Amino acid sequence: MSMNGTGDPPTGHQDEPASGNDPNAAAQRLIRQVDRYVRLLHITHEAIVCTDDDCNIVVFNQGAEKLFGHTRKEIVGQALTTLVCPRYRQTDKTRLAALTRIAHESRLGFKTDRVVCQHKSGARFPVDISLSQTALSDRHRLYTLLIRDASERLLQEHQMTYQAEHDQLTDLPNRTLLNERLGAGIARADRCQRKLGVVYLDLDDFKPVNDRYGHETGDCLLQAVAKRLRDTMRQTDTVSRIGGDEFIICLEQIRDEQGAVAAATKIIHALQQPFLILGQPITTSASIGIAIYPDHGEDATTLLRHADQAMYIAKAKDGDPVLYQAPD
Repeated sequence: MSMNGTGDPPTGHQDEPASGNDPNAAAQRLIRQVDRYVRLLHITHEAIVCTDDDCNIVVFNQGAEKLFGHTRKEIVGQALTTLVCPRYRQTDKTRLAALTRIAHESRLGFKTDRVVCQHKSGARFPVDISLSQTALSDRHRLYTLLIRDASERLLQEHQMTYQAEHDQLTDLPNRTLLNERLGAGIARADRCQRKLGVVYLDLDDFKPVNDRYGHETGDCLLQAVAKRLRDTMRQTDTVSRIGGDEFIICLEQIRDEQGAVAAATKIIHALQQPFLILGQPITTSASIGIAIYPDHGEDATTLLRHADQAMYIAKAKDGDPVLYQAPD
């Protein structure tokens, strides 16, 4: 099967009947069949690329020209991986060749996602690809790839994941993300033979702030506390809000329990500085309980429970951070 330089088969053939055993007639029927198929591909605005058995491009429609910035004359005859970002070319070459082989052997359609392609301008973008085999005759087939820009889909997925893992008011990690990071932190601490601290913080007398100044001021105070906690802690620590006026900090890479106590004391001093909320100076304090991995628990649930228990003891004492102590 031959294609011209633009990726289109020769045109101008008539659909006259021909002898079934005439090789020339069979070739003409095949050309007319390909011609009709390719013309359909050029009508759609979707990006469609067709390849042969060797993964070389033989059809490049107008949708593909728009998506990739190449003209048909520039791209037809090139390897399919020409469209792939050079950084990922070797990996995706193997993946696309495998899909083509499977389609050839099984004649089934397949989908693959997050293939990183490159526009003619050099801009990178992810695509989703649906691949299917089109048998034109017993000996001739095309592999048709429907290619869609996945940038918007992945952005939406990222935004949905972010919203599911972060507190809406403070933008801090929520309980879901905290548990995930605690689990990962425990695994790292175990692997490196280090300790990990869980700091459970509850603001003191937060309800009177809401009652006196209103919920808007209370929300602004929670946002200010969240920012101050982020500014106080290290980048390796996770500061999270699990609801109400409760915050949990995961301290990684600490040598001993005194390191966790020192970090908690630093938090208390930071929160003692007055906040200016909607033009109103507000002071607050916090009660803090601490649990240490692996001394006070070997899983996230146990550590959180013990840090919570220590926090209530600290609230009753109205003073320094309290390190969890196992019952006698």
